[in-house]
Amino acid sequence: MTIRVGLVGYGLSGRVFHAPFIAKQAGMTLSRVCSSQRDTVLAHWPDVDVTADADALLTADDIDLVVITTPNALHYPQAKLALESGKHVVLEKPSVTQLDQIEALCRLAQQQGKVFTVYQNRRFDGDFLRLKSLVESGELGKLKHLDSRFDRFRPVAQNRWREQPGIGSGIFWDLGPHLMDQMLVLMGTPDWIHASVDSLREGSQAHDWFELELGYGKTRVRLGATLFEAGEMRRFNARFTDGAWQCFGLDAQEDALRAGEQPDQENYAAKRQRSVVYSAATQDDIHASEEHIAAGQYLNYYQQLTDAVLNNGPAPVSLRQACELVYAMALAMESADSGARQRWQYRSPF
Repeated sequence: MTIRVGLVGYGLSGRVFHAPFIAKQAGMTLSRVCSSQRDTVLAHWPDVDVTADADALLTADDIDLVVITTPNALHYPQAKLALESGKHVVLEKPSVTQLDQIEALCRLAQQQGKVFTVYQNRRFDGDFLRLKSLVESGELGKLKHLDSRFDRFRPVAQNRWREQPGIGSGIFWDLGPHLMDQMLVLMGTPDWIHASVDSLREGSQAHDWFELELGYGKTRVRLGATLFEAGEMRRFNARFTDGAWQCFGLDAQEDALRAGEQPDQENYAAKRQRSVVYSAATQDDIHASEEHIAAGQYLNYYQQLTDAVLNNGPAPVSLRQACELVYAMALAMESADSGARQRWQYRSPF
C-alpha cells in the first residue's frame, strides 16, 4: 500500500520540513498540496495536484493522510474535519493551545481508528539524541541541572503572522513546544513549572522571550529563548554528578533543508555540531574533550509515521504525549500570568 498524502500549507514548514520527507519516504507519495502559491509548488513538485481549497483536500477520497501546516488558529477545525473524513492526521506544532481541543481530537482519532500525531521533529535532532544517550547511560552520573535554549538574533519585530496577536502566536508557542517536548521525552512530567513570558523588542505585538524552570525532585531544568543572542548559541548545558556536557549551535538539518538539500542526497546535513564533554574523577580532576555531533534524521519521524499508518508500530508522538505537551504549555502560561510556581496535576486519559 502506498500512503497518499495531502499537504495543507506550503510556507516554510510545509516546504522545508514536510514536503521533502514525504516525497522521499518509501511507502508515501505526495499527491496534493493546498496552497495559494501554485507556481511555487509546481516549480518544486511538478507532478503534484495543487488546490487552493483546503476543505476539498481535507475531505478528498483519494487522500489517506493529511499533514496540516497552516496558521495555528486553523489547526483544530482542519484536523477535526480531516479526522471526521476518515483521514490520518499529522498536525504541525503547536498542535492547539487548549487542552480540551487536543483531547477532543485524540478521542475522535480513536473513534475513527485513525493515526493522529503531532510533528515534533526536534526529537530527532542529533544534539538531543546525544544528550538522551548521556542521561540514559549514566556515563556522567545523574543529571542535576540542565539548560536547554533556542536563541537567535532577531532584534527587529517583523510583519508576519507568527508575530501578530492571535492564537498560538509569538516565540513561546513557536519554539517552546520544541524545548518542552524534548524535556517530557527525556525526563517525563515535572513536579512543577515556573515561567516568565514577555515581549522585549520595540514594537513587538507577540511574546518574543521566555524562561521556564521545571522541577524534577532534586533536578532542575531551565528552558529559554531570546531574540537578542548575537553570539554563539549554547544549545545545551547539562551538569551531571560526574561531569558536564555542553553543545553549541543547531542540528544541521534545518539549514540544509532551507538551502535546498534533499534528505536522501549524499552528504545531506553534513556539518557537525561542536560539543564538549567534561569528565570529573574528582572536583579537582576534570578532563575536557571536544566532540563533533552528526545531524539527526527527521526522515525517521516519517518512517515511524508510515509504520503507524500501516499498523506496524506506534505513532512517533503518542496521544498521551500530545495532550501532556499542550497541558505543559498552558500550565507555563498560567505560571507566567500569575507569577507563581504551578504544580503538575494532569493525568492524560490516553
